[in-house]
Amino acid sequence: MFSRMVAPFRALGLAPLSVAPQFQRKGIGRSLAEEGLSQARKRGWEAVFVLGDPTYYERFGFRADLAGGLPSPYAGPHFMALSLGTTLPTRGDKIDYAPAFANLR
Repeated sequence: MFSRMVAPFRALGLAPLSVAPQFQRKGIGRSLAEEGLSQARKRGWEAVFVLGDPTYYERFGFRADLAGGLPSPYAGPHFMALSLGTTLPTRGDKIDYAPAFANLR
């Protein structure tokens, strides 16, 4: 699932992926992520952010250093960004998930 991020550019947040244990290691999570990112690119989104395990999400191109200079309540090694074809600012306005997620912190 993707949700619109609060950002100074068109950005989405990718919800953590989860696949039932009996279906893991069959490429389902990878297929879901790749198709979702492809659709985001086609629809003109500039970036996607995720809060998760770097070992998993780096395989899709997510990088903590792309998100590192952007202020966010989620800043840290598990907050990563993926550019969808544009150059992202390295500094700038606050990045946050949609207001509906504010109570989950």
